[in-house]
Amino acid sequence: MSSTPEVSGLDHTERTASVVSANWQAQQNDGHLVDESLVRAENEDKLTVYLGFLILSAALGGFLYGYDTGVVGVALPYVGTEFGGKALTYSQQEIATAATTIGSIFGAAILGAFADKWGRKPCLLISDLFFTAGAIIIAFSFSLAQLTVGRLVLGVGVGGAAVICPLYITELAPTAVRGRCVGINGFCIPFGQTVSVAIGAGMRDTQYNWRILFGLGVVPSLLQLCLMHWLPESPRVLILRGQHDKALEVLKQIYQYASPEILELKLHVIKEHVAATTVMQRSASFWQRSMRLWTHKPYRRSILTVSMIQVFGQFTGYNTLLYYAGTLFGLLGLSNPSIGGLIPSITNTFFLLLGMVMVDRIGRRGLLMRFGPIMVVGLLWCLIAFYFMCKDTGHVLIPGHEYSQKMVGLVIAGIVIFVTGFGSTYAHLCWYQSEYLALEIRAAGSAISTTASFTANLVVAVTFLTQ
Repeated sequence: MSSTPEVSGLDHTERTASVVSANWQAQQNDGHLVDESLVRAENEDKLTVYLGFLILSAALGGFLYGYDTGVVGVALPYVGTEFGGKALTYSQQEIATAATTIGSIFGAAILGAFADKWGRKPCLLISDLFFTAGAIIIAFSFSLAQLTVGRLVLGVGVGGAAVICPLYITELAPTAVRGRCVGINGFCIPFGQTVSVAIGAGMRDTQYNWRILFGLGVVPSLLQLCLMHWLPESPRVLILRGQHDKALEVLKQIYQYASPEILELKLHVIKEHVAATTVMQRSASFWQRSMRLWTHKPYRRSILTVSMIQVFGQFTGYNTLLYYAGTLFGLLGLSNPSIGGLIPSITNTFFLLLGMVMVDRIGRRGLLMRFGPIMVVGLLWCLIAFYFMCKDTGHVLIPGHEYSQKMVGLVIAGIVIFVTGFGSTYAHLCWYQSEYLALEIRAAGSAISTTASFTANLVVAVTFLTQ
């Protein structure tokens, strides 16, 4: 265990820009792992140009996740009769959509499990390679089977990005602005979804539109691959490799206004946490460590909490508005269903931004408790509106049937109310999962919760249209 750096002279009166809480020494003396937030650097709450570059470059993974989950809803209806001379059935659409989710489960589980061993940067690079390969396979598909394989490959990238991006940003961002930085990645997901739907709406009459839409996914993935050269490895991973000097250099770039003493303290805190992690890894087998995740109450409670937030977020059904936007709004009678898909996408993006602004003031739990009930109101509204709108068609949506415009308007109003609550809460709160997980289980816990999320997503994706 490394010795504790000297902290004399770093008090509230002599260095007002730096703060070393008195609880720091108390935690140290009691033998507890020190909370990094107790050591605050000068101007730590300021977002520098370099930090902005790091966060936005990493958040391209969130944009890719959003683009590739949103594009399927507008692109699949454009496929038309290109595969076998017949339009895709509901079951075939569910298979093509679910393929990405299946790939995501493997990507989240595998890349999340090896994030410590391989490093955050290599895992991001692998995700980008799968994003690029998947988009190319889909763009040149000439059968449903080939398109499904492409979506499966692409899904591995989606799962990897969903785990690694928030984890990487959490470990790079200064403590004082960590919530906002992780929130940027959360914002990029619905922003990517909105971009894909908007482009799709504008390409309704373009030849090869669905191929172009899927193929455009290579642009952000190749961009992130190019930017990878300038992205540093996580200080935690560098310390795991014994590269303490490199870890300190990364901290100097992140905390540009910090004094050498504060930087040493920051490094010391990370080293203490990494030491605790490696002790557990050396003293227990893989099976024992896996069992400890569930037998040690603090670990189990935090993993179950973040996993349930992810699962409940999927079971609200929001993603069906993305996956099947073209089909759903087409059944409602909209002349350009893709434009209808912009309704939930834009609403979600706007209220996610609003939620990000309020989250630090109200708190994660407070935001969920205050805005979560709005989702219930929206879903009940939709339930009642759909019931009366479809009364003449046996309570099912029939293609080509002209429904009352008034009732269609009420259904869309219910969707907007629901998405208002979702965007303010689950759309971004679920991606703060790393904050709730102890450092020594952060990678494994993130992999478990994200895998749970995609498993729940799979259940929704394969049952929505046919059931």
